[in-house]
Amino acid sequence: MKYIIIQFCFFTFISSFAQGEMNLGTVNHTPLKAERFVGIDNFGHLYYIKNQTLFKQSPAEIVEFKDFQLGTIGQVDILNPLRITLFYPQYQTAVILDNKLNEIRRISFVMEPPFLNVVNATTAADNKLWTFNEDSQQLETYNYREKVNYTLSRPIAERYITQQSNFNFCYVLTDKNLRVYNVYGSLIHSIPGKGIQKMSLSNDKILMLRNNSLYLLTENLSVETGIKTPELTIKDLYLSDDFLYIYDGEIIHKMKLTKSQN
Repeated sequence: MKYIIIQFCFFTFISSFAQGEMNLGTVNHTPLKAERFVGIDNFGHLYYIKNQTLFKQSPAEIVEFKDFQLGTIGQVDILNPLRITLFYPQYQTAVILDNKLNEIRRISFVMEPPFLNVVNATTAADNKLWTFNEDSQQLETYNYREKVNYTLSRPIAERYITQQSNFNFCYVLTDKNLRVYNVYGSLIHSIPGKGIQKMSLSNDKILMLRNNSLYLLTENLSVETGIKTPELTIKDLYLSDDFLYIYDGEIIHKMKLTKSQN
């Protein structure tokens, strides 16, 4: 697996949009042996993937979910820790889990009406999932309780790569652009997406690794702040409020983002 090494100058954020500076300080380090670090939920629980199994680790216990028949785990969305969304791309199946990683619902898009060709699914509001339909090249939402599909965006004439979402917005990355859509399917903003390697969404902020450098995007992608950090190998990253987590393959580095007093 290819890892990414970037250079940080430890403590400064510089905004090209005159938004001032921010400081970055290390909070702690957590050892982890995993194939993928997923993230930390609002309760401080740690999620990771190992041997095609999703693990949730808390001080009290470690619970897991696995279904080898579905193949490799693709997207894992922990936006709502009580309704976690897993997407298995090989079988175009989404699995909804509770806070103990017990299965609540399974959606096989290709095998159940309305028979959708879905390449990804992430958490939306009100028993819905943000989905991307490969046939129509459109962003959609699917109500898995009512089994109703809603087309949102116009067709996107670009190659789809991935998406990140919250209850109100979905950020769609293509080979050309990073686009943000609202719940009505309106395109709010778009920036060039070439060079984006990884991204993580928290509230209205998105952390982006692009061309081996980190950036913080705010205000629906309209404000971009460059980030410089210490020399680290970035295997996975996760943004939660003002905390940045970087997994180097052995250790999770937790860092705090704060505004400069200058």
